[in-house]
Amino acid sequence: MLEDKVKFFKALGDETRLTVLSYLLEHSYCACDFAPLTEKDQTTVSKHLKVLLEAGILKHEKRGRNIIYSIRDEETRELLLVLGIGEVKPCCSGPESCRDYLKDPKIKDSKIKDSKIKDSKIKDSKIKGLKSD
Repeated sequence: MLEDKVKFFKALGDETRLTVLSYLLEHSYCACDFAPLTEKDQTTVSKHLKVLLEAGILKHEKRGRNIIYSIRDEETRELLLVLGIGEVKPCCSGPESCRDYLKDPKIKDSKIKDSKIKDSKIKDSKIKGLKSD
C-alpha cells in the first residue's frame, strides 16, 4: 500500500508528466499527440507514459495502431485536480510569460484573455501568501 503511494507521488515529480496529465484532464489523447505537445521526442514521451501507467494514474486502450491514454478513473481525476495538476499550462514558463503571451495582439478573444490574466493574478497572490518571509 505504501509502495503504491510512493509510486504515485514519484510519478508526479516530473514537469513533462505533469504537462501530460494536464492535457489528459481535458480529454483522452493518442500517445503520438504528446511529442509535439510536450516538445519531447516520442521515446521520452513513451517512458513518461509508462511511469504514469505503472503508478496507476493512467489507463490505455489500443485502437488500431494507436494507443489512447486517459486518466484511470473519476477518483484519480478529482485527486489530480485537487493537487492543482489541471492548472499546469505548458504554453508558459511562468506567470510573467503567460501575461506576455496574453498581451499578444494576435489573441482576439478578450474574454479568455481577461479571465486568464485575472486567474494569473489570483494565483500570484495565493503564491505570495504561501511564501514565508
